[in-house]
Amino acid sequence: MSIERLVIRGFRNLASVELAPSPGVNCLHGDNGAGKTSVVEAIHLLARGRSFRSAQITPVIRHGSDSLRVVARLQRGTTLGIERSRDQWRGRIDGRDCQRLSEFAAALPLVLIEPDSHRLVDEGPERRRQYLDWQLFHVEHDYLQSWQRYSRLLRQRNAAMKAGAEDRTVRALEAPMALAADVINQLRQNQVARLRRAMSQLGGELSFRLPGEIQLSYRSGHPQGMALVEAWDQQRASDRERGFTQRGPHRADLRLTCGGHPAAMELSRGQQKLLAVSLLLAKLAILGESASAPTVLLLDDPVSELDTQHLAELLDWLPAQAFQTWITTTAQPAQAFTLFHVEHGQVI
Repeated sequence: MSIERLVIRGFRNLASVELAPSPGVNCLHGDNGAGKTSVVEAIHLLARGRSFRSAQITPVIRHGSDSLRVVARLQRGTTLGIERSRDQWRGRIDGRDCQRLSEFAAALPLVLIEPDSHRLVDEGPERRRQYLDWQLFHVEHDYLQSWQRYSRLLRQRNAAMKAGAEDRTVRALEAPMALAADVINQLRQNQVARLRRAMSQLGGELSFRLPGEIQLSYRSGHPQGMALVEAWDQQRASDRERGFTQRGPHRADLRLTCGGHPAAMELSRGQQKLLAVSLLLAKLAILGESASAPTVLLLDDPVSELDTQHLAELLDWLPAQAFQTWITTTAQPAQAFTLFHVEHGQVI
């Protein structure tokens, strides 16, 4: 299952684009600045409602256009469409208006590997929580509801402490909040176990070389062996002083170590990129097994992520995989991919 038709209008430097990609590997090749990344950015915008290159929509809309539009027909027959202006957006799924970005994300699960992917390893816990949470959104139906409930109660707890509410009022929020947190932590723990298995299997297919064994572990955001309500009770005075909740799954982390040492400190930048690619491909494998919709890999400028040997190994591996892939590159690859040449915003 894959994107079988893609239409892009009013997007960055691209002219009007209409593509009929293959269900396998599609390669967008051309000079820097030609518009290759804009094509994969448009797919990302359709699935996630936002660009991975800009926090604002204005730079994404083509100069002289009032809005952008991206439409994709999936192989199973579903059609997704999104239109964005500078201050409004409209979404449609199979002809019906849809304002919920979560429905677009569920319909088109994707994994993005791009030049900043190493931040998954060397930045703070928030990016790794998002990495786990997006997987769980697609593969665990109870996760989104538990996370939304926890987040709502967290905001209420923070507001109550800032307002000087009595402890009994705060505790009344903490009881249901802890129940939602338990679900979140358990599902994340299970997902990390799945990631370990996926990473191990991937290691047997792609011989990505790192200087030591990679370990993945989940830190729940409060002291091990202590109930969360106890941790909040212990921390409440400090939370009141700071005005926010310091412990809980919103402060959790996916801990990455190499040979027992933090991966961010132990690995070079190139090795961090290799680990990030491995983690994202493992995520892709899990989505392919569990997600209810076709899975797409967006591989933007892999030359900046991988050295020549590792890149060649990855490109040789991709055609045998069940997911659809979109690759951007300046040089036409040796593999027999479906090719689209991009030049001055034109995609041929």
